[in-house]
Amino acid sequence: MKIIYFVIFLTLISCGKSTPQNQAKKNQTPKEDTINKYWDSICKTETKNAEKDIKQNKLTYFHYLGMVVQYRSNKEMNKLLSNYNIGVGSAVSYCTVPGELQNCYAYKMRQEIDKRYGKKFIDSLRTIAEKQYVENNLNKIYAFEECDTISRYPNDKSYKDFFKNYKNDFFKIAKYPEDFEFRKEKDKYSWISADFILHKNGKVTDIDVELRFQNKKNYKYSAYYTKKIKEFILETKWIPAKSMGITVNSKVPLTIHFK
Repeated sequence: MKIIYFVIFLTLISCGKSTPQNQAKKNQTPKEDTINKYWDSICKTETKNAEKDIKQNKLTYFHYLGMVVQYRSNKEMNKLLSNYNIGVGSAVSYCTVPGELQNCYAYKMRQEIDKRYGKKFIDSLRTIAEKQYVENNLNKIYAFEECDTISRYPNDKSYKDFFKNYKNDFFKIAKYPEDFEFRKEKDKYSWISADFILHKNGKVTDIDVELRFQNKKNYKYSAYYTKKIKEFILETKWIPAKSMGITVNSKVPLTIHFK
């Protein structure tokens, strides 16, 4: 296992998937060839260590760090895994080394876990862990992205509708003044954004508004549009968010662009 921790130490800067081995070997310099041989040696050692631990019935599941999906429910996941006598560890993936030569211990362990419990075993545990996380954090204010993809705006037929319908409805109550200066430069935008806390009971609090006009003459309407967006937010019957099907408090961001 010392080799694994050494690998993790060397790979603090992570990135996505690396190229396949046959691609990586093309046009390799002597230096690159030496590096790959080094990692190949490490991979073989890690694989042997994993096989040895597997024979002793020591299984380990690895959480991947870096640009791989980060889960909020690792604590809950670890507890579920312990029920099966599966330990946990951390691994890092990065692009400077062929994928098949890194984290070989973790890869071998995952193969064995899938073999013993089925390929859907880890995913099913993760689903349970995610739901347990929400149940354990019912008073948390969840980020917009943490919630289920259901619209929080009333009468929307789909999640995608949320990103357009509220904008159209806002301008029904916030008309453009006669002398409003519309956008002239295509690469510059005028906008108003607001975020607020939408509580489980539908109550709205903590409205925060930010506004920017491309044409400075429009700033005389700042108070008007700030008032209108607050009215719009407070008068709308928002639908409380859900995470893993459980109603939660959430932060809702709105952004509306002016013409």
